[in-house]
Amino acid sequence: MNNQSIKNSEKYDKLTEAHLATIYRLTRQLSALSDEENVLDLILNQLIEETGAEVGAFIFYDRDSDTFTPKSIISRDKQPVGDIQFSQTVFRQVLNSKQAVLSFDTLTDEQYAHSQSVILNQIHSILAFPLIIKDQVYGILYFDSRKNRQNFNEPARQFLSLFSAIASLALEQILAKQKFESENILLRNQLARDMRMSTMVGESPVMKRLFSLISKVARSDASVLITGENGTGKELVARAIHDLSDRKDKPFIAQYVGNIPGTILESELFGYKKGAFTGATSDRIGLFEAANGGTLFLDEIADLPYEIQAKLLRVLQNREFKRLGETIIRKADVRILAATNQDLNKLIKEGKFREDLYYRLNVVRITVPPLRERKSDIPLLVEHFLHSIDKNLRISNEALKKLIDYHWPGNVRQLENIIKRASILASDSTIQADDIQFDDFDTEPLARLLPKNLEDEASLEEIKNYIIRKRLERFNGNKTRAAKSLNISLRALQLKAKELGL
Repeated sequence: MNNQSIKNSEKYDKLTEAHLATIYRLTRQLSALSDEENVLDLILNQLIEETGAEVGAFIFYDRDSDTFTPKSIISRDKQPVGDIQFSQTVFRQVLNSKQAVLSFDTLTDEQYAHSQSVILNQIHSILAFPLIIKDQVYGILYFDSRKNRQNFNEPARQFLSLFSAIASLALEQILAKQKFESENILLRNQLARDMRMSTMVGESPVMKRLFSLISKVARSDASVLITGENGTGKELVARAIHDLSDRKDKPFIAQYVGNIPGTILESELFGYKKGAFTGATSDRIGLFEAANGGTLFLDEIADLPYEIQAKLLRVLQNREFKRLGETIIRKADVRILAATNQDLNKLIKEGKFREDLYYRLNVVRITVPPLRERKSDIPLLVEHFLHSIDKNLRISNEALKKLIDYHWPGNVRQLENIIKRASILASDSTIQADDIQFDDFDTEPLARLLPKNLEDEASLEEIKNYIIRKRLERFNGNKTRAAKSLNISLRALQLKAKELGL
C-alpha cells in the first residue's frame, strides 16, 4: 500500500460509522428539496446537532463587494442573533484555502490572538467550511462552541469537508434550477408580451414609444385615457394593456358608449332590477359586475351622456354602484380604460363633460399615432394583413408606393379594408397598383362634398348629419356598408339614422 493510500485509509478511519450514516441521511433529504433557503435551514439545523455547537450560521460571500453577510443564524443558548459577532479572520481563512477550518482552542490559538469577536464572545472552538459552486466560494457554513467543544475535532473536520462537497453539489443544482425557472418566466413573459402585441404592428419610433408606454402602464392599476383618430387602433391598445397586466386572467369587456340613450346605457353598465322599466322581466347584471376583477374599456367616452358621467365618477372614486331600479350598493373591482377621438378639454369648457371625471379617467394618457405619422410601418402592416387573408398573396412595389403616398384619413382600419378589397380585385396572387382603390370621399376636399349652404358656417353636427345622409343614399340605404365606409359601428349608424328619421 503506497503512502497516499495509507493517508486516505487514515482519513477514512477517522470518519465514524455515525458520520457516514449522517451523510447518507442528509444526502437523501437534500435530494428531496428544491429551494435554497430550505437546503440551508436543513444543513444548519442538522449540523448544529451533529457538532454540538451553540451557534451555527450561513455566511454569504459577495465577490463583487468582497464582503461576508450572515443570511441565516441559529443560537442554541437563546442569545439574540443580533448580538452575535463573527470572526472575519475565520471567513478569510476559509475563503483563501477553500478548505474546512478547525480551531479546537481559539483563545490560545495565535491565529485568533487579535480577533475581537473571539475574545469578547469567549469562543472556545470554531468549525467552518466552504460551499463551493463552480470553483468559487458561494458561502461559508460556520459553527462555534462557547461551552461544549467535545465534538470539535479532526474527525468532525473531515466529516464536514466531505459533506461540504455533497452539500455544494446539491446547492449548485438547486440554484441552477431556480435560475432556469426564472429565465423561463422571463422568456414566457417576453413571449406573452410579443404575442399580445402581435396585432399591433410597427417598428417606427412612434410605435416603439407606444409599446414601451403600454408595458409601463400595464404594470399599474391606474385608469388610462387613450386618445387618437378613428381607425388608429385604440381598442388594440386597451387590450394590450389588459393582457400585460395582473388582470390578464380576468374578463376584458369593451363597450361603445357613443350615441346610446342614457337609460339604455345605464342598464348596460350597471345592470337592472326586475321591473325597473318596461321589458325588464328579470334581474340582470351590468358590465361592471361582469368585468369584476378585470378591465372595462369604454370606447368614445366623450359621447357618454352627462347624467351617466356622475355615476361613472362614483364607481371610479368608491368602486360602488347601484343597479337600475335598485337601492342596494354593490362593489366592483374594475380597471377603467377609456378612449376618445375628441378634445375633452374643449367639451369641458362647453359644459358637456365633467372636469372631475376627466381627471379620474386621465391618470395616464396614451395617444395612438395616426398612420400618416408612421408611414414607414405601412409595408409591415400590409404584410400582416396579406398574411391573414392568404399566405400566398404578394404586393407589387408600385402598389406599395401608392399606399405609402396616400394621406390615410381612415388610418390602419382603412388600410386593412383597402387591402381586403385589393385582394379580391387582384387577378393573380400579386396585388398591382390598379387593384388599390381609395374611397372617393377620402380623396376629395371636404368643402367640395358639401352643399353651398353648409360650406361656411355649418356646425360639426350638421356636417355629420349631411355626410350620413349622403352615404346612406350612396349605398341605397344599406346601413352595414354605409357604417363600414364611415369607419363607425353599425349600432352607432342605426341610432343616428333613427334620430334623423332615415
